[in-house]
Amino acid sequence: MSAPTLSRRDRRVLLLGVAIVMTLLLGARGIPAWLGWQREARAGAAELHAEAARALASVRGAASTHDSLIAREVRYLALVPGLLEGDSPASAAAALSSLLSGAAETEGVRVGSLQLRRDSTSRGAFTRVAVQASLIGDIRSLTSMLTALEQGPELLAIRELSVTQPDVSAGDDRPEMLRVELLVEGLVLNRRTRGKR
Repeated sequence: MSAPTLSRRDRRVLLLGVAIVMTLLLGARGIPAWLGWQREARAGAAELHAEAARALASVRGAASTHDSLIAREVRYLALVPGLLEGDSPASAAAALSSLLSGAAETEGVRVGSLQLRRDSTSRGAFTRVAVQASLIGDIRSLTSMLTALEQGPELLAIRELSVTQPDVSAGDDRPEMLRVELLVEGLVLNRRTRGKR
């Protein structure tokens, strides 16, 4: 038996049917895939555009960030002369104690006791150190001593100040003696920051 032959008209109908089926398959599967690819391409392009805009803004802001860093470094270095000397917070507290004792001696104030304190939890560039002092002197010598501490090159803060009169029955022939309890505080540069300067 021989294979049936198709007429020219049947071949055209067959080819037209195959073309329609292929078009339907392409439309059902190809077009959604192409649209999905196009959406992903647009989203990727938008993300790249946003990232490029952020990078450009960072580059544009680099000059002002650099200027801000320089200004902060200048302010930081201006503070250094006002810091207490010392390789550690303990030695800086001792230097503060010596500074307080020297100011008291110069002004004729008697030092009763000194207690050193330091902030052991400090994690920043600076550590606070303090001296709790008990002093006895007249109003003029105590005022002069506090003025000397305030006007000295070190940046100090008096956090607590208590003034009492220990001898109420003192006569008018001698200056009135006062007892002063005060807490003086200063800053020292931390050792790990010191090496970065």
